[in-house]
Formats: sequence, C-alpha cells, structure tokens
Amino acid sequence: MFWADSLVDDFLKKYGEEAEKRTLILRDEKTLSGRPHVGSLRSFVLHATLSDVLTSRNVDHEYYYELNDTDAFDSVPDYVPAEWKKHLGKRLGDVPSPDGKAESYAMYFAKEYTDVLIDAGYSVEFYQSRHKYEAGEYDKYIKLALDNKDKIRAIYKEVSGSDKPESWYPCQVICDECERIATTKVVSWDGEEVEYVCDGDVGYARGCGHKGKKSPFGGNATMPWKVEWAAKFCVVEVDLEGAGKDHYAAGGSRHVSNRICEEVFGRKHPFDVRHEFILLNTGGKMSSSMGTGATAVEVYELMPRYIFRFMMIQKDVMKTISFSPDGDTIPVLFDQYDSVCKDYFGGTEGDVKAHKNRIFEFTHYNDDLIEQWNRFLPRFSLIAFYIQVPHLDMDAKMEELKGGPLTDADKEEVARRVKYAKKWLETWSPEKYVFKIQEEVPEKAKDLSVRQKEFLGKLAEFLEGNKDADGEAIQSFIYETKNEMELEPSMVFESIYLSILGRGSGPKAGWLLESLDIEFLIKRFTEISK
Repeated sequence: MFWADSLVDDFLKKYGEEAEKRTLILRDEKTLSGRPHVGSLRSFVLHATLSDVLTSRNVDHEYYYELNDTDAFDSVPDYVPAEWKKHLGKRLGDVPSPDGKAESYAMYFAKEYTDVLIDAGYSVEFYQSRHKYEAGEYDKYIKLALDNKDKIRAIYKEVSGSDKPESWYPCQVICDECERIATTKVVSWDGEEVEYVCDGDVGYARGCGHKGKKSPFGGNATMPWKVEWAAKFCVVEVDLEGAGKDHYAAGGSRHVSNRICEEVFGRKHPFDVRHEFILLNTGGKMSSSMGTGATAVEVYELMPRYIFRFMMIQKDVMKTISFSPDGDTIPVLFDQYDSVCKDYFGGTEGDVKAHKNRIFEFTHYNDDLIEQWNRFLPRFSLIAFYIQVPHLDMDAKMEELKGGPLTDADKEEVARRVKYAKKWLETWSPEKYVFKIQEEVPEKAKDLSVRQKEFLGKLAEFLEGNKDADGEAIQSFIYETKNEMELEPSMVFESIYLSILGRGSGPKAGWLLESLDIEFLIKRFTEISK
C-alpha cells in the first residue's frame, strides 16, 4: 500500500466521525535562517501529499505552512554580508533583508522557497509566525506557560531529563534597548508584565545589560521551542503534524511538546507522523544556516516538476532519500519514473502495480489530465549523451529510437529532457557523462598496446563493411571480438575511449560510435592501428 494512503487510513480512523463534521488541519513549518536546503523538503512534501490524498477522498481539510520569522538570528551564512553579525540575537523577522527590498531577512529567503513549493503544484496556505504573535493569538498560551512554569519544568524533567532551575521562565521578550530576544531572561511575572534583564551570552550574541518591565503579549515575546511548538498546535488547532524521527527519540522534543499541549494548554496533541530525511551523498543532514549542501531551489531546478514530485514520494516516509546531484541520482530517477509510467499505462495487474499506480497518480495529482503523460520517454542518460554529439538531429534520432514519428507530446518531452540534461551536464553531472570528441589523435591513444591496436583495426574493418550498423550491432561486435581475441573488457573499451575521447572511460561504446560520423571513426581507428 502507498505510504500516504496507509497514514491517512490511520489518521481518519483515530478521528472517526469527528473527521466528517469539521475541517481537519495539517500543519508544518520552516525557520528561515538562510536558504532552505533540500532536506527541508521532506517534511513539506509529506504533509502536502497527505493533503492530496485527503482531497482525493473528499475529506474537508486545510494545510497550513508556517514561515517562522520569530526565532532568533543565530548565525550569518557565508552568502550574507558579514556586517549582518550586528543583528545576531534579534528575531529573524526583525533583521533587514540582504537585498534591502524584502520585508525582512526571513521573508527574503522565504520567497525563493515558497515559489518552488507553489510551482511544484501543491495546495498549501502560508502564514508568518510573527503575524499571529502580533495579533495576540499566542497571548493565552504565553500566560498559561508563565502561570504554569513549574508544571512545565516538571514535564521537561520527566520526559527529557532536562533540569530547569526554579528561576526559569518559559518566555523571552524583546529587549527595548538592543532589540535582541536571544539574550534576555525573564526574572519575574506578576500576571500582566514580566521583568527582564538583557545580560545573556549565547555565544553568537551578548546582551546589552538593559533591565526593564513589559507585557509579554501582542508580539513582545516568544517561548522556548518545545513550549512554543505545543502552543502552535493550539493556535492553529492542528490535527496532524509530522516531524523528523530525531524529534521522536526517547525524551525528544515532540514528546515534551505533546505533554505540554495536553497537560498545560488543555488540547489533544496532533496525530503523530515520523519521517526520515533527505541526505546528500556525504551522508549528513543539511543545515540551512551553515550553507552546506544543495539548496531546495538548486535541486528543484535540476529536474522537471514531475520528477521532483516522484523523487519525494516514491519511498516510504521512514526510508531515507539519498540524493547525489553529482552522482547517478538524476538519470536513475528518470529511469525509475519511466518504469512506473509504463506500468501505469500497461503491464499486468496486482498489488505491485496498484502501489506504483498510486505513486504515479500523486506524482501528477494536480495536473489537468494524467493521460497526457502516456508518451514516448527517451532515457535521460541517452539524451545527455546525444546532446553532446556534434551535428546530431535530435528529433530524427528520437524518431529512430521510437520507431515512428513523434507526436506533439513526444516532442515536448524530448525538449524537456534536453533542457534538463544540458543543465545537469553544466552543473552537477559526474565526468563519466561528459565527453568531448578529440579532433586529433590523443597522445594517450598512441601508447596503446599492440593487441589493443589490433582490436581497433578489426573494429575499423567492421565499420567499413557495416556503415549502417546501429549501436546494438556495434556493441555485439565489440564483445564478440573481445572474446575471440581473449582480451580483458577494460583493454577493449579503454582503446575505444582513448582513441575518441582522450580518456579511459565514457558512455556505452556501441551507442557512442553509432552517433558519430562513420568515416571519421574508420579513419581514426585505422590510423591508430597502424
């Protein structure tokens, strides 16, 4: 069963008749500390796909996504001017935009991210956290938290082992002097106002020493993450909200927040959904603020929308998505999609097909007509190869591969794959996918062994007598001759690649040779073989 169907089944079972009487709420968020990285997409798409499934079942619901601009600005990424260090410790929404145009630092980085999510075709409503604070929607929960600080301390201790001192208050206010929030500490609460001192040293910022008294309401304060998360469940009236598996570890933040939500704020905590992460080929999670890894925008722009959506949903949410933009990830994704697409429009019935069909349906859920995707799908790796062949007529080559004329939809798909193959080759592709035909005999080819040169002579003779041979026929000849001459595969293919590309590896040899001028090949191999 498709993972999203299974989760929705469990979710609706828990809410029972209640799900038929009101609008259910799904929620997720992203803190805008810098350019959101590809890892942040896993959680968003998890919720967006569950929303699509609920829509397909006619279940009334909303999906809200918070653009968190009330957390503290705690580091300056290397792509932001160093002078922004003076704003460290302020709320992200109070830090000026690097371009001087956006509403704030947070919203500057939010735009490119939300543009991607909207373009991906998901149904979601975005909101800023500061607007809810300023509108007073958190006031009730700030008061409850301050009034019940000892109860919250006890929950922290019981669940996570964190021992908060008696003087601790679950609230931080904005300093009236330096505008920082990370460096303030509440020292008393009289039911209406808090006393605070701005004397904290959090490593990335130091307090100014100011002391004051103010109301924590109307956007003047925020709460610690685990308390605030529980308040968010209540403010947005969340019924389902997932999180990375690390939040669900023993004593993790989700367990603390769930307890605070129910025992302090008096609301049933949302339906829990755990998910794994997207990992780069380094094997490490990505950090938005540290500027490591590929950004969500960079990854999204590497592939068409349907491949992006397919990548994000084809694996169960508790399985890691390993993404290597500089490896084989992109061509493999296209191959996997092509297989599922062909199965959708044909193939035998059964549980496996039913599962693949659901993946295909939600890959294209918001497309107008799913039948339009029943088209000729040339392999991405083959396209990446052919676009590097000089003077090749791509449409003619594709008609040859298809075995008939291209439809308008076929031409659209070929053009799309050409576009993304060019982009991938220019940015991330491994060297093995990039080649350049050498106009002169490469120096390394002159040093081939006698046996390798003998093989090239035989290959030249074959091409002379079979000028219309296709890639498969050439590949067959290469293997047959290798066996007859009792040569190692590495010696055979190295001789071909060194002669044509000047390096020891390259794309599939038969199809490489098929794509090149036959007279050029005969001349090159004959010259080297002598």
